Amino acid sequence: MSTDAAEKPKSGKKSGYSKSDIERLEKACELLGYKFKDYTPLRHALTHSSAKSAKHPSNERMEFLGDAVLGLIISEMLFRLYPDFPEGELTRVKSVAVSRAVLADRIREMGFAELMYLGKGVRRDGGTRLPTSILANLYEALLCAVYEEGGLEEARRFVERDLGPVIRSITNHQFQQNYKSALQHLVQSRSERAPTYKVIGEVGPDHQKEFHVNVSVDGVTFGPGVGRNKKEAEQRAAKAALTELLKEFDREDDDDDLLEVPVPEDDFDDE
Repeated sequence: MSTDAAEKPKSGKKSGYSKSDIERLEKACELLGYKFKDYTPLRHALTHSSAKSAKHPSNERMEFLGDAVLGLIISEMLFRLYPDFPEGELTRVKSVAVSRAVLADRIREMGFAELMYLGKGVRRDGGTRLPTSILANLYEALLCAVYEEGGLEEARRFVERDLGPVIRSITNHQFQQNYKSALQHLVQSRSERAPTYKVIGEVGPDHQKEFHVNVSVDGVTFGPGVGRNKKEAEQRAAKAALTELLKEFDREDDDDDLLEVPVPEDDFDDE
């Protein structure tokens, strides 16, 4: 059974959990908009490998299944919502929507980062520096927890509510034609700097001129994009940059892009 995110769900199975555990897990239920009958999968989903124990394994296995469930739900959403998009554009939209940057942002914005169980070794002065990948993996693990107990319908309900606005933002300006918009969305989900475009050449007579444009992202230049006018050349440069950056983001190491995340002071059990 699902519940509105703003409505506090009733507690699930409480046996074996401390008062502070229950408060944390109830908060997670509230954020997910799903009332767990048994807190076990939710507790595991919130447990980082640094805090795992015999009683509470880490969320690493859950990330594996959560990633597959997320991919299925997003693919199905895009297939249904955008019947005119060719396969290549569906893939690009999906790549942005499920990127680690986007998932980590959603974890921070919803407040799940503060609910993670982390070992004392990663805690520093009441806070910690966590890689984007850990936060993105937490998103997948939480989705897995919902899927395990509520099935695909509840998992789909959560993803559509949470990532639906992200997908609409990506496709708002006709994504299949507006690579500049897609590139800006991807880059600014990870950095405050926007891409910058520069005309590096104009070739040919006025009636048959070609424009050559490069785009720079955080000091790295992509292109050139070539077009019959400046706008077309910029779009082609953005497409080239988007293709390369999506590949790069997929192979980044876990230690990249560290983020400041507050961590609760209580309940770091040495079990």
